Amino acid sequence: MARKDDRLDDEMGFHLEQQTAKLMRAGMSEADAHRAARLKFGGVAQVREATQDEMRGAWLGDFARDLRIAFRGLARVPSFSVTAILTIGLGIGAAVAMFTVVDGVLLRPLPYPDAGRIVQLFQINDKGRRGANVSEPNFLDWQAQTRGFAAMAETAVYPQTITGVGEPQSAPVARVSRDFFAVMGTRPAIGRGFLAEELQRSAPKVALVGARFWERWRGTRTLAGESIVIAGVQHAVVGVMPEGFDYPQRAAVWTPREQDRESLSRTAHNFRVIGRVKPEIEVEAASAELSRVSRALKARYGTETWMSDAVAVPLLGVLSAGVRPALRLLFAASLLLLLVACTNVSNLLVARAVSRRREFAVQLAIGASTGRITRQWLAETMAVATCGAVIGVALAAVAVRAFVALGPTSAPRLDQVSIDWASIAFAAATAIVAALVLSLLTAWGTRRVRIAEVLSDSSRTGSGSRRQMRGREALIVAQVAMTMVLLAGAGLLARSFAHAMSVDPGFRLSDDLVLETSLDLTGDDADSRRAALQDTLLARVRALPGVTHAGLVNAFPLGRGQFANGMFVEMTRVDEISTREAFDLDAPHLRSRTGEAEFRVASAGYFEAMSIPLLSGRLFDDTDAPGRPHVAVISRSLAEKQWPGRDPLGRFIQFGNMDGDLTGLRIVGVVGDIRELSPESLPGPMIYVNARQRPAATSSYSVIARGPGMRALAEPVRRIMREVVPDSPYQMSTVSAGLARAVGSRRFNLWLIAAFAGAALGLAMLGVYGLVAYTVSQRSREMGIRVALGAEPASLVRLVLKRAAWLTLAGSAVGLGLALLASGAIDGMLYGVTAVDPVVLASVAAIMLGAALAASWLPARRILKQPPGLALRDV
Repeated sequence: MARKDDRLDDEMGFHLEQQTAKLMRAGMSEADAHRAARLKFGGVAQVREATQDEMRGAWLGDFARDLRIAFRGLARVPSFSVTAILTIGLGIGAAVAMFTVVDGVLLRPLPYPDAGRIVQLFQINDKGRRGANVSEPNFLDWQAQTRGFAAMAETAVYPQTITGVGEPQSAPVARVSRDFFAVMGTRPAIGRGFLAEELQRSAPKVALVGARFWERWRGTRTLAGESIVIAGVQHAVVGVMPEGFDYPQRAAVWTPREQDRESLSRTAHNFRVIGRVKPEIEVEAASAELSRVSRALKARYGTETWMSDAVAVPLLGVLSAGVRPALRLLFAASLLLLLVACTNVSNLLVARAVSRRREFAVQLAIGASTGRITRQWLAETMAVATCGAVIGVALAAVAVRAFVALGPTSAPRLDQVSIDWASIAFAAATAIVAALVLSLLTAWGTRRVRIAEVLSDSSRTGSGSRRQMRGREALIVAQVAMTMVLLAGAGLLARSFAHAMSVDPGFRLSDDLVLETSLDLTGDDADSRRAALQDTLLARVRALPGVTHAGLVNAFPLGRGQFANGMFVEMTRVDEISTREAFDLDAPHLRSRTGEAEFRVASAGYFEAMSIPLLSGRLFDDTDAPGRPHVAVISRSLAEKQWPGRDPLGRFIQFGNMDGDLTGLRIVGVVGDIRELSPESLPGPMIYVNARQRPAATSSYSVIARGPGMRALAEPVRRIMREVVPDSPYQMSTVSAGLARAVGSRRFNLWLIAAFAGAALGLAMLGVYGLVAYTVSQRSREMGIRVALGAEPASLVRLVLKRAAWLTLAGSAVGLGLALLASGAIDGMLYGVTAVDPVVLASVAAIMLGAALAASWLPARRILKQPPGLALRDV
């Protein structure tokens, strides 16, 4: 712009000097002539602005004309146009799709007022490990002793049976404390919130319901007299939350926490705590204050609390933490694919530019500037990129719908993600940047055009062609390098997935039936009635033809149940601890005998149905009746950890803090370890108690039925469910389906990265094919001479293939170096393999080389079919 302004000032000065000289020749003095010339010429500033506007308009008009010419030119070469547009469209589509997901899940603020000030509070133990669940006494102290929070609330979510709404259903029910809705800044869309008098144990039971739950149930705006039954207890519905509000953990119903029993233990971590930071306080300052209060609580209560520190983390970061690494990796992979596509299109454009060198030379000969030719290329690349962006947005819309349907269920707000104006703006920006980059690359690749040389016959093999070749080869090396990064990522994820699937989870993976259900009962005899109904259900399932084993557990491995753990105490006799006062985990005489374990409730037949091996002792059987001594089965890891080198059989433990039953347990068996959460999760110490003796914690449970051809028994099992427990919701699946759910996110990430890598590999093969075809066509005369002088055509083919192989190896080396530099981005997503795994890196390098040679062979073999005389003909 500065040069244009200088030229404009020089031009205006020249005209002023000419007019002044003319007036001086007419007899005026120099001063009068200069004054008159300026008056006739007009204001310099106004003339400059008018001229600049005219130049600007002319440039835009010229560019618009260039665009029209570019679109007509593309229509005349449909094969090139379709290839280039689809290639850039594929790259833009992948990038736009992943941007849309990343924007909707990671970047866009939560749909709550001033959502950036909503935080979740975490306890930190003495090992520096952050715990999401908080003990209620610690929460109450935080609430009372901090000043940086406008409001603070605790929440807990449990799947519970809801009746009174047509068919029984299981839905997430959230217990929320007094200030929950103040923290979220959200009020019911219909009805009201909880009243002060409803926030106490003796108050009538009330509930708020979600908008979707309400629409499926009633779809009316009146709440008069409406009620639902939650876990056997009737609740009056007092309000409906706004559409889209489902915090925490996709809750469908909210009830007051204050109507439940208090939790007085500082080691019972049952709640998640959220807070809203005051407007005048920074989140970091509020977190620092929380830390000071927590350290003071640790100093005061010592071993009574596991909390040594605490931290406040923005809620958006907490909700997206589980999917953030994967989404960032997938977005980076989509951008790599876009770069590969741009490199491929650039190669096509350079090849097209080479074929038009004579045209450019003619334009230069008649006075066109290199800037004018560059602008023409910018128009053509802009036309290609624009068409590609339109196709890319269409592809992205399909890809986003597929991502929402198949993507990880843990991603927050994923069901709300769709193509919007931000996505379209990103596509437009990407197309503009791609057009600029492509035009610059093409202009660079066609630089130094010598008019005389191009217009002469010798231009076919001149130095310009060698420069063109070096430029195209550099693009191929870059394309192979970026493809190698994607292939390495896909290979590492594939090897990691294979490792995860090969792990023995400790139980039998099969198509055996799994019936996940719940049974909520109330009253003093609720536990005995629950045990009786479960006995009846199991007996009838075991009686079905083909069923060899059947049992139940309150939290199915790899399932969706509630996994609970806690502290237990080893006792010297079965009745040593029989009251809550005696069960003091912090008491000095008990502290040395405490341990930590997972708590599971299982029935007789469960271990046989899951093929969990018995290592010593016995399993549960029909003799373990409710009136008999309570027994427990433990896992091998617990036996080795708590009683190393000793026999745990016959020992007594107290684990009544998990279900409220303080009856002592005698260990009667040791079973193998299992991996509960996923194949890559480490087995943990576990205590199983008998479901007939301890049914209190089995309101939600799973029935597992084992035998050949179990899929055919799905309908008979459903019929038994409807007859025995007609008011219980249920879901039917298989053991192997649980594994599929557990590795679903890992499998999805693998397939998506593999798709990106496959597309990049295809584009890279196309690029190598085009380079070799161009090489063969440009060197046809040279090769004809060689054949005429006695060279074997096969040796010339090897020469061409050797060059392609060296370029591929160079690109692979660069790509492997880039993959190693970026290994930290994928390392946390791997299992059983490192980011520098030599087997994977060598394999993908071999795949890349094989693909490049395969793509090179097709055009290279033309040498074998071309007569030497035809190559020597001067065309």
